[in-house]
Amino acid sequence: MLKRTALAVAVAGGLISTTPALADAIADGVSLLPGAIDDVRVAGTWSRDGQSGVYRILIGRGGGNDITARMFVQWVAYHSDGSATLLNTIEIPELAELEVDVIDYISESDQDGLTVYIQADNPAPGGDETFELFVFSPTEYRFEAATN
Repeated sequence: MLKRTALAVAVAGGLISTTPALADAIADGVSLLPGAIDDVRVAGTWSRDGQSGVYRILIGRGGGNDITARMFVQWVAYHSDGSATLLNTIEIPELAELEVDVIDYISESDQDGLTVYIQADNPAPGGDETFELFVFSPTEYRFEAATN
């Protein structure tokens, strides 16, 4: 009898502590976002081939004493029913290869694409650096040192 009671308590405890999956796509998606992603911003708007939406920039950080950042650009499309769809995501690997942290960035968009001005903290001698990112499409972009 005691074994059955213990088994029943164990099973009931397991059922009570089990968290069901959320039935909300937004909450489910947010819960899947890695902890290393610590900056998400809408960076501008786009319109192409009868679709329109926003650019979204995500910054992920990692490392020990010297934090390094990774940058991702996404195209989010808005639909007439009010829903949104993630169409494309690209990473800017040239930034990650520099092993710098992004201190701040500003962006602007126009009919040609997205421009991002990046201020980075470089732990190497010489310190901070600035960069420019020009995104024309999910398959075409240019990343370079700022010319200012």
